[in-house]
Amino acid sequence: MSLIAAPHNKLRAALLSALASLLILVVAVALPLRPAHAQESRGTVILTSGRLNVRGGPSATFAVVGKLPAGGVVSILERSAAGDWLRVAAADLGVEGWVAASFIEVDSAAPALPALPGMGGLAGVARSAATPAATSAVALPTPTPRANESTRVTAPAATLAATTGTSASTATIASPAAGAPAAVAVTSASAAAPVTLDEPTAYVVPAAMNVRGGPGINYARMSGVTQGTALPITGVTAGGDWYRVDLPTGQAGWVAAALVTTAGPVERIATLADADIPAPPVAEVEAVAASASAPAVGAAVASAPLPLGGGNFAYGLTANMWQGDKAGVAGLLNDLGATWVKQQVRWEYVETAPGAVNWQEMDAIVNQMNGAAVNVAFSVVTSPAWTRPTKGGTNGPPEDFQTYANFVGAMAGRYCGQSLKAIEVWNEQNLRREWEGFDLNPALYMDLLKRAYASIKAACPSMVVISGATTPAGYSDVAFDDIDYLRGMYENGLARYSDAVGIHPSGFANPPSVRMRDWESGAYTALSHANHRSFYFLSTLEESHAVMAQYGDGAKKLWPTEFGWGSSLSPDPGYEYQARISEQQQADWITEAFRIMGGTGYVGVAFLWNLNYDFGEMRTFSIVGRPAYDALKAQIRQ
Repeated sequence: MSLIAAPHNKLRAALLSALASLLILVVAVALPLRPAHAQESRGTVILTSGRLNVRGGPSATFAVVGKLPAGGVVSILERSAAGDWLRVAAADLGVEGWVAASFIEVDSAAPALPALPGMGGLAGVARSAATPAATSAVALPTPTPRANESTRVTAPAATLAATTGTSASTATIASPAAGAPAAVAVTSASAAAPVTLDEPTAYVVPAAMNVRGGPGINYARMSGVTQGTALPITGVTAGGDWYRVDLPTGQAGWVAAALVTTAGPVERIATLADADIPAPPVAEVEAVAASASAPAVGAAVASAPLPLGGGNFAYGLTANMWQGDKAGVAGLLNDLGATWVKQQVRWEYVETAPGAVNWQEMDAIVNQMNGAAVNVAFSVVTSPAWTRPTKGGTNGPPEDFQTYANFVGAMAGRYCGQSLKAIEVWNEQNLRREWEGFDLNPALYMDLLKRAYASIKAACPSMVVISGATTPAGYSDVAFDDIDYLRGMYENGLARYSDAVGIHPSGFANPPSVRMRDWESGAYTALSHANHRSFYFLSTLEESHAVMAQYGDGAKKLWPTEFGWGSSLSPDPGYEYQARISEQQQADWITEAFRIMGGTGYVGVAFLWNLNYDFGEMRTFSIVGRPAYDALKAQIRQ
């Protein structure tokens, strides 16, 4: 300091110049290099209206640094490891930052984007039921706290622990999601104090979640929030099922307790009195929010009839009748005493051009079952290529969801009053292979279901509309946890737009009477497929109904549209566990599962997978000519 303060101007200038050079060098070393423009991809903002927030980091908790208009074109510079956030630049607007990937349509012809290592823990941990727990330390930008807010962790967190060093601090985040890695270590690049929270805080668990004007799905939707968003909690309902939270806008909103995890001094959360709770809205149909991929639904959806409730328990089987022996299947069903059959209808096969529907196979199935007094459920999947001009493939929904709704509406009208009594709207939409080309987002599926429900009910009010069955899964690159997905469906109106709720409770090599907690306690042992809820028939059945009850829809019936056990001495790859299931065990477990479901009081029609498929891995689940056939017949007819 004494040298710099000396009156020698040349010396002062030289020292200041050297210091500035040193600072530039330090900054240059510390900052990551921007990816070369040769690696850039391009994309389009797919909002139908409004503007998209651009943030300073890959999470909704980072400060907004700019906005992008609907339809705007951006350069995509970088992708988070989980793939759910993109770093983009709009040179004409002078905007650069991070946006949620679900709002960007990426140019499919562009080169692959570089991924930011380790970013999976920020805005949605990359999760897989088959992946062991792992810990990694990554340098991340720090979110900008709001006023009176201490440092917040940007991922859902059940417990927070921090260690402090001289130059960095590490927060370990325990994810509450089933199948998630046990912890992700997040390291701040600057010296920081341990992570602390000075107020009770809720962290959003699903990929997308509604915030409502009161504690219930009958209250109006105020806004949406994304996974990892931190919301200060200001109160809880007496039942503990809804939190009142502060929104960034300064307004109070309400979130379902089951869809968030909490941290901080939760003991301070006050139980709210009746006077603190907004008056329930006048009974009316919930407004339908537009999705990012389709135009807003119209008055037909809002005026659709109320759901029927799903009927009583009944025995059903999935059968292969398409271009097959329909009379033979009818004879087997009558012999068993089963009163329902399900057939998958691949829309791509029957409407090869707009309006040109070949009803031949469906007519034959419905006519055959008319004569056999068997009720039919059609599960309608896949899309004609002409409905997906920019997506490619046929395993996802159409680009205009209304085209699917129009088709199932025409189906309902054609067969109303005949043996077709139910239509399942899509299938296993929480798997990427079944929802090809779109984000695994419950809100998007609900847009499709609402339209289909309205179209079917307009054509045939008595037709049972089954929501597309979720398949048991944890989180991974190809799947969205089925229980969380079901919650997301309810958050977006499922109770109002379904007569029955479809699920696929699989059992793998575990008998139907055990739950995951039996394995955890040591009361049950298994050689494989034991460490996740989705491997247990009864756990999936019970937890799915618990979600229905949580959202006030517990009186409606679950329809397991596929369940079953396969047996084979030479199983197909991926089904090796079937070698440990004898044909007699298959028979015992199938009949036991039907008895369990019939005794719950909340299962409607249950469809065994399957009656008569004789090819691929599907043949190992069939019961024709096996002990399971005779055992099931004896049970139904007893």
